[in-house]
Amino acid sequence: MQDDGRIEEIIKTIKNIEDSNLSVREYFDQNIVPFTRPQYYIYRKTLRKYGEEGLRDKRSSGNNTKLTQRIKDYIIPVVTENRSISSSQLQSRIQNQFDINISLSNLNNFRASATLTRLPPPPKKECEQQKSGGGEILTALSFFTHITDLYTQTIIERINEVRESSLFKQNENIPQDNPDYRQQGKFTREYNQLESVRENRFKSIDDKILTKNLSTMNIFTMSEKTIYRYNLALLCLPLVTSNGKSSRVNRVKGNDLAFLCGQNYKDASLERYLQELKYLKISDKLIAATAKFWQDFWQTEFGDETYFICYYIDGNTRPLWSSNRCYKGKVTMLGRVMNCLENVFIHDGKGHPLYFQTFHGHADLGKHALGMLTKLTKLLDSPEAHASVKRILVFDGGGNGVKTLRAFDNSDEYYLTILDDNQVKERKIKHIRLETEYKYGTASLVDCRIELRDSLEKDYIHECRAVIVKWDNGKRSVLITDIPRELLDASEVTKRYFDRWPQQEKQFRDAKSGVNIHRIVGYGKKIEKYDRMDEKHGLLCETITNLNLKLEKPLIKIEAIEEQLAPLYSKERKLREKSEIVDGIRTMNEVESIELQECEKQINKYLRQQKKIENEHKDDFKRLNMCLKEERRIRDKDKVYRIDTELDQIMTCFKMSFINLCSLFLTKCMSHEKYELLTLFESIFQLEGTAFVDSKKKVIELEMNPKEPELMRKLNKGLCILNEMDIHDMHGRAVQFKV
Repeated sequence: MQDDGRIEEIIKTIKNIEDSNLSVREYFDQNIVPFTRPQYYIYRKTLRKYGEEGLRDKRSSGNNTKLTQRIKDYIIPVVTENRSISSSQLQSRIQNQFDINISLSNLNNFRASATLTRLPPPPKKECEQQKSGGGEILTALSFFTHITDLYTQTIIERINEVRESSLFKQNENIPQDNPDYRQQGKFTREYNQLESVRENRFKSIDDKILTKNLSTMNIFTMSEKTIYRYNLALLCLPLVTSNGKSSRVNRVKGNDLAFLCGQNYKDASLERYLQELKYLKISDKLIAATAKFWQDFWQTEFGDETYFICYYIDGNTRPLWSSNRCYKGKVTMLGRVMNCLENVFIHDGKGHPLYFQTFHGHADLGKHALGMLTKLTKLLDSPEAHASVKRILVFDGGGNGVKTLRAFDNSDEYYLTILDDNQVKERKIKHIRLETEYKYGTASLVDCRIELRDSLEKDYIHECRAVIVKWDNGKRSVLITDIPRELLDASEVTKRYFDRWPQQEKQFRDAKSGVNIHRIVGYGKKIEKYDRMDEKHGLLCETITNLNLKLEKPLIKIEAIEEQLAPLYSKERKLREKSEIVDGIRTMNEVESIELQECEKQINKYLRQQKKIENEHKDDFKRLNMCLKEERRIRDKDKVYRIDTELDQIMTCFKMSFINLCSLFLTKCMSHEKYELLTLFESIFQLEGTAFVDSKKKVIELEMNPKEPELMRKLNKGLCILNEMDIHDMHGRAVQFKV
């Protein structure tokens, strides 16, 4: 009843105000009103919207709470079913179900009042079941070899070096280019379209690092365990992507990273990690550490040759699809000269890749191979231990130039290569010995000497030992080497070269496509002066100047003739514009036709005079025209982009270790079986499975493929050998396999 009187008084007062001739402000100033002027507007709005019922005081019914009875009825069964659910999880569920955000304190109070307080979660099962697959064979081998530990320690050492460097301390004072976007952890489209960002995106790492605040990189705050997992993920990239690029990790197969490395990384995470490794400029250290590791590992596993060691040199030229001018070379896959990068790999005598370098454009073996081998030998244990070892560099016909062979003249290493058919002429062969039978195949051998001319230095003759291989099928090969006959006879030389195909070349050709070494990962570019082209352009300009001086008088006469020709050309064009072409015949009136004929006679007369002057100095004019044409072609080509290979070399290190791990699996576990890498992927590494994990052991059960019973039988034997290797994962658990 009291509320009814209050409502009547409010309605009566509002009516008096509206009936009054005074404004609302004047009425409140001159009369006593039971509520304020702002409250008047609120009451009037409520009255119009809800009527008298809207003015009723509802405080007696209790506080207006978000935690309605409907929500309480939802909470009770959810919490009853799972007493270990946290209030924050419950809050998220209510938000999704009712679109209402209830504070954690309200939820906790209600749970306490309903005796639904949180209970500790039940203890984990002693044995947890997880998804697994055949790819864990590769990760198990990485645990066995400790290759991932090597990468982790190398990176940590480099991080400590960079942290103590002057560049790191200097760059700490560099402000962030866009603090708001950086703090939110994202880049907007507007930010990416800034001119400064677009210009710097593909710059070389040498330029970028000068303006990079290294202290803001995540890698400086990562734990050793986190870096280890990232490295393991990079090692497994060929298993979870179709092209070996981290940008494909978000595809379905990329979810296998969850059991391969213990973390289901997205492509953005791996991309950022790789970018930060690039800023560390760690590729040279990774290459050296990887080479020494695999050199020592294979020597420990299978021993080393006691007197001769063969190193196979092989190149891998990859097309660089860029609209900018870069260093060029012949790309074998495409059969044309174009922008490219070239990897030069050094393999051991069993075909395992050990060491590599990435070069811009064509890599000259004579210039780089010996230097690379020198670097590799420095990584061996001690010079004294290898003092009696003779090293033989075996490379294919792509490196048989005399320039390359001359580089071995003052070297302790020997070379062995093969000649092309067009390099072999009977007149070049001398000191021919008696024909002998090939001990290791169906062929006859002729030991002799051969003379080769240097294409860059015409008068230089290089003489070396040659072995002519006459195969029984009628074909012929000619091998050249500087190995003395006292060390290796013709049969041994021939065997060491042709062992290259089964031991190295076939395996590496297959592995290149399997782990996508033939693809360029990513790069930056830096423009630099192309000295050779700049020198050529300068010589051309000098030649053109000299020819212009020599032909000064004829050129003046030709210029005078061209001045007389100019008005005639204009007159001829106007006359032709007046004519019409009908059925291929020009039609015009008789006067204009005669005038056109006279004009053409005059033009031809002057052109004959010009041609006569040029014929008097025919050779000089021909040379001048050629020089002018060449100058126009190479103009502005004295600048070239040098490609930054840092990221490419980092990824190639991981891919090279992947190849060695696959080779270890086939050699040690599969009894030296020969499978293509694609077969390993499709038949073994992609097998599905289940892992049973506890605190001490991880047992991986792989599902057998009934369509390949013979391969599954061999795999079962291989997994038994793998189980005997006493492998432990990154958490110290023993790893066992079953099929």
